[in-house]
Amino acid sequence: MPNKDNTGYELVAQATADLIDFKQTPNVLSDSILETLIEMSAESRVNIWHAETGLSIASLAALYSMYERGAGFRRVRLYGAYEAGRIHRTRKR
Repeated sequence: MPNKDNTGYELVAQATADLIDFKQTPNVLSDSILETLIEMSAESRVNIWHAETGLSIASLAALYSMYERGAGFRRVRLYGAYEAGRIHRTRKR
């Protein structure tokens, strides 16, 4: 649960980073997540990377806070899946 020191977005951002860093996460899944985040951050001009630690939790939380929750977030996920598939098909060619 969020408290006064963190937001729900920070918890989701940490869970996202943990999923990507988890050694048993399939590469296909982590690649899809990262491609989606890169697309989202490019549109918003938010730098989600931290030089020393990889994904910046604070920046990732800020990025998530820009997007609607619920149906809006599902649309973002669907767009991300479409974009990841398009990029994958382009790379294959």
